Amino acid sequence: MADLTVAVSESAFQRLFVVLRDSIRWEAQDMTNFGPFTAGYHVKGHLEGGSVDFRADNSVLIDELDVRWDKFEFTLGLDIPEICVGGGCINMPWPIPDICLPRWCIFSANPDISISPDLAAFVAQELSVAGRPVVRYYDASIPPPVIDPCGFLRDILVDNSIIDPFPDHNQWHIHLNPDFIDLDLFDFADIVGNLIENALTAAVTALLPGGWVRDLILAIIGGIADFIRWLLDIPDEIDEWLSDLFNISFGLGDLLIQLIGEFFGACVPLIRVDDPLEVLAKEISTSVLLSGSPVELVAVTVPVRSLSVYVDNAEMVVQADIGG
Repeated sequence: MADLTVAVSESAFQRLFVVLRDSIRWEAQDMTNFGPFTAGYHVKGHLEGGSVDFRADNSVLIDELDVRWDKFEFTLGLDIPEICVGGGCINMPWPIPDICLPRWCIFSANPDISISPDLAAFVAQELSVAGRPVVRYYDASIPPPVIDPCGFLRDILVDNSIIDPFPDHNQWHIHLNPDFIDLDLFDFADIVGNLIENALTAAVTALLPGGWVRDLILAIIGGIADFIRWLLDIPDEIDEWLSDLFNISFGLGDLLIQLIGEFFGACVPLIRVDDPLEVLAKEISTSVLLSGSPVELVAVTVPVRSLSVYVDNAEMVVQADIGG
């Protein structure tokens, strides 16, 4: 029979989870070249909501976590092939000077167009995590690995002070090892597709001079929207194209899954238990039984052995042997 047993109720665990959840705030950015255009993102986000359910099969379900984006800036740069109209000269007999026609060129820059709309208001996701509590022992006498196992989190978490994979003393760590992480993929509504298409159309149109030159170029390239689709090979369902770009090309869904998996499963314990465990704190005593002079009483600690954890549908139970 274990010397020490501590039970954590579902409601108490919910409060602990809220503290951990609120510490998860991330920021990430990337840019990729796709040939005639470049695309990138700069995102900031956090988690809200979520309910905790202890289950009889020794697992914990964290359900309906809302992924909130504080910033979801999507950058699209277009390198459009240069288009020129006019130009050329008509050779006239001497002494009449040659007649040269004016020449107009557009799309000479690189990139010719760059837009960075913030899509945070249009992107919503939901996350669920199910996992089992696992116990790991951290031995402070073992040198840390050359590669920081929590380096990914350090790179993207806005506040990574909660990450301490290498404490300076021995500890027992209780983690939630994910069995699965279910994440809704980015689902861009039609309004987002229209937002991007309208922004591109306005940007291209602004580069075109007015008058007959504009009419001639539009006659050459067709409608602006059709031209953009042709240039980028975007299907008519531009929102689907954007969804594929973020979900597959950039893998933002994978980024979130890795963040949550490493946060709970490897880098941030739900519970830490020091070994040895302090049962009486150090104090200064002035008891007359000790001659009346201040005397420092050292802390009383006991070693913790064979710590274990399990979950039923009501509580999480932590057991350990003391001493020996």
